[in-house]
Amino acid sequence: MTSVLRSLLIKTTSVLSLLITFGCAGPTTPFGGMDFWTGDGYFFAESKNQKSEDVALFPDRQMLHASSPLKVEYTATSTIPEDAKLYVTYNQKNVTKAFQKYAKWQDRNDKQIKFIYPKLRLKPDRRHQIDIYVKSDQKILSSIKYLPPECSLKKTRSIASINPFKPERNYLNSINDLARENQLNPSLLAGLIAQESGFSSDLVSRAKAIGLTQVTPLADEELKKFRPHWKRDERINSSSAAQIEELISKKKISAKQDWRLDPDLAIEGGALYLNYLREYWNNTENKTLLRSHPNVDYSEVILASYNSGASRVKSRIQKRGDDWLNDDDLKEAFKYVNSIESYCYHFSSEEK
Repeated sequence: MTSVLRSLLIKTTSVLSLLITFGCAGPTTPFGGMDFWTGDGYFFAESKNQKSEDVALFPDRQMLHASSPLKVEYTATSTIPEDAKLYVTYNQKNVTKAFQKYAKWQDRNDKQIKFIYPKLRLKPDRRHQIDIYVKSDQKILSSIKYLPPECSLKKTRSIASINPFKPERNYLNSINDLARENQLNPSLLAGLIAQESGFSSDLVSRAKAIGLTQVTPLADEELKKFRPHWKRDERINSSSAAQIEELISKKKISAKQDWRLDPDLAIEGGALYLNYLREYWNNTENKTLLRSHPNVDYSEVILASYNSGASRVKSRIQKRGDDWLNDDDLKEAFKYVNSIESYCYHFSSEEK
């Protein structure tokens, strides 16, 4: 067998292997499996001329903490060409067929094209580049990027909805009051609580983090400097997480013994620890580090530090610069930050 035939045989075997693995459908995306036989899966060049004023998306930014419908509405200023179609790309791969396969509602007339994808699940442990185009005769009439959520530590965004959670009303009052006192975004503080505990005031983690804001014993050592008079039950340090959970369930440890089980103090403790992290990152050395990497998002640094520790985050920034959050050592922090930013953004957006 010649080397050419051998090479051809190897390539053919590889293709057959892929077909056996995927069948007609290619790798799965949030929109479903890419169907190579109908055009999906092929590279679709990103448009450099993004025009979004005539395309509306609902919700207007990605939701990473839960499934959500995605509505796409294109409204033209003049008559839409008959051959105009809606295209969707995911990480620059055409997923239009997969999108249309599951789109339950659509409408079209001379001036408007509408689609609704009923249940889009975008996981927080990865990045999602989604572009939506209206294209006619090889010409892009309009396009829009479906951007990830954003959330600033300082910028105030009032809480409009806390769905799907239904916390006690006084929790929200405390979040708003304590966020204002500590110059924090109340929606971010609410998002942190949603991610940490799901608004469960007596939750105990494997790391013995307790309460609404899941303050760990290590973090509490820092908070002792600010609130030395808060009650702390010594049994928490000497017991396992399972034992602590049992003591709490039997009411042998309650808010009377440990501040983290008091909802108001737990929220204050979380806010204080966020401020402690701000002080850490505002010292001269760390501020210089962040200034040397202007594309590093300050709010993301604080949230990642709350989850994985400030020293670990610092070492990743020193090692990888702007790409710090993609480090394998911060996989959990990556997911954590994305989830909180999603909660924060959508908690502060009026429901439509």
